[in-house]
Amino acid sequence: MPCFQRVAGGHVNSARRRAAGRWFRACGTWEKTMQKQLTVGSRWLCGDRIVEIDGPLSLYQVQVRDMGTGNLLPASLEALQPLSTSQQKGGPLVVPEAEWSRALSIAKALAPYMVGALPHRVKRELAKQFNVSLRQIQRLMARYRQCQQTTALVPRHGGRPVGLRLLEPHVEQLIQHVISKHYARREAASQSEVCERVRLMCQRLNLPPPDPKTVVSRIRAEKGFYLECKRQGAKAARQRFEPRPGKLMVERALALIQIDHTRADINLVAEDDPSQVIGRPWLTLAIDVATRAVVGYYLTMDAPSAISVAMCVAHVMLPKAENDIEPDCWPMNGKPACILVDNGKDLRSKAFQRGCEQHGIELNWRPVAEPHYGAHIERLMGTFMRRVHTLPGTTFSNVKQRGNYPSERKACLTLADFRAWLVEQICHGYHVRHHRGAGMPPLVAWERSFQDDDGCYTLPLAPMDRATVRRDFYPFEYRRMQRTGVQFAGSRYWHPDLAPLIHPERRVCVHYHPDDLSRVWVRSEDNILVEATVVAGRRLREGLRVKLDEAKQAQLDASKLLGYDRGDAIQSQAERRKRQHTRTTSASASEHKKNQRGRHNQTTSNASLVSARPQVPLSRASVSVEVLDL
Repeated sequence: MPCFQRVAGGHVNSARRRAAGRWFRACGTWEKTMQKQLTVGSRWLCGDRIVEIDGPLSLYQVQVRDMGTGNLLPASLEALQPLSTSQQKGGPLVVPEAEWSRALSIAKALAPYMVGALPHRVKRELAKQFNVSLRQIQRLMARYRQCQQTTALVPRHGGRPVGLRLLEPHVEQLIQHVISKHYARREAASQSEVCERVRLMCQRLNLPPPDPKTVVSRIRAEKGFYLECKRQGAKAARQRFEPRPGKLMVERALALIQIDHTRADINLVAEDDPSQVIGRPWLTLAIDVATRAVVGYYLTMDAPSAISVAMCVAHVMLPKAENDIEPDCWPMNGKPACILVDNGKDLRSKAFQRGCEQHGIELNWRPVAEPHYGAHIERLMGTFMRRVHTLPGTTFSNVKQRGNYPSERKACLTLADFRAWLVEQICHGYHVRHHRGAGMPPLVAWERSFQDDDGCYTLPLAPMDRATVRRDFYPFEYRRMQRTGVQFAGSRYWHPDLAPLIHPERRVCVHYHPDDLSRVWVRSEDNILVEATVVAGRRLREGLRVKLDEAKQAQLDASKLLGYDRGDAIQSQAERRKRQHTRTTSASASEHKKNQRGRHNQTTSNASLVSARPQVPLSRASVSVEVLDL
């Protein structure tokens, strides 16, 4: 393999230039070479260094000379980038009209002489025509042959080329070391601290310290995906720099819907006490991707669960109850072909999957930690939250936006109020406004999706029996079937068809709507849902706790406290009386035991004295006999 080297301080002679050209053509890379104009002596940008082509090394490598150090180094063809100029950076659109017309005329004049030498006669004619010297014509010809672009013939402004670095290589390496160690990390140092560290380390190594502006320019040059990944994490770096040119295309309505939860940016108050803040509600939304219409929602104060998803899907499939108040205000309903959700635990529940499988609905999940796959529902959430920020009691998106706004003190909407406001925003706000993604209002897009070329409408595919939707998606609990009916949520429900189910040990499955407990659906033994209405209990406002005023409550509390005190006194007196009786009985018993113990001790002492007398042994000599006269 031929190797073309240059003598120190000299130039490659013409013979070597011709040899290099023959080598490029012989290697079969002429097309790529002409595209990049890799000619010996041309200057390129390799990484952050300006290099000059010295000659080819292989099919994929060339030998280059670093313009800063003069060292010969190998470089791959892919690593070489054109050396941009200030005018090339802006493109032909920023070139003044007069300069562009002159450059275009020179390009047309030089175009016939791209191959071979430029005749001397043509040089004189062009120099006279454009009022420049012969040397200038040669320079223009060389620049035009190098890149074959009209912008190469535009007059160049003075100054250093973009990307030129004149610092010593050791100083450049030191700057990169400090940036990578102290700036490219989550616990990053400030730019001023990086400049100070570079200055101190240069003093320690006896190197000329760079200007702080130079260090800052190196930091700005490093900004990109790699630096963002080190400082903010891979997720933030992908969110900012990762290309996402794709687009989700859906042609017909109900072919794909997306469902997701969000916590609304507003504080709500209790129904019975407007001064009591109950917190922020959770909103579940479903959007049709093809028409961008909101096909269902569910609002609750409870955290997202399988119930929230099931209620939202049921709201999507069944005709909207809002149409009973205002006909055709929300015409979107039907069975979706596919549902796309995230990887939440509630969205992976077995009950939700079985319900979708029962109705032939395909259930798909987004890739983990890839929120842009649900961009439609995410943008819809953001749209409604921006409108929520106009309501009293809003918490805004973050603490910075909220500032010193008193959200709790301003809160005045109840859950019912917020639900009604949300329906109005969907039906008379979002659906009738122009949508940039659909090119028309979502309501018009929905109507046209079910209209053929003749203007005839086709009804969306919907479940034939509403009871099956309630059975498969509504939440349920098991309750005992009593003679008085089904007891659920503090109320009692009954229907005559439940009479055959009465049994002391029987437990029935009760399906319910969390937002409408005026009725429940009881599943019979033959899998039929019986609709039972409320007949007694909390839903009929029976046995509800009445809130008393402060004076009455204080009076009752005082009476209650008096009862506690008197009861405690009676208990204490009884306990004291029992203790006195116990002490008296214990004293009498101990005295009696003491007397008994004294008599026993005296008897024992007498017996001890008798037993203490000396015992004289008997013998015949000691026996005397006395005869008495009678």
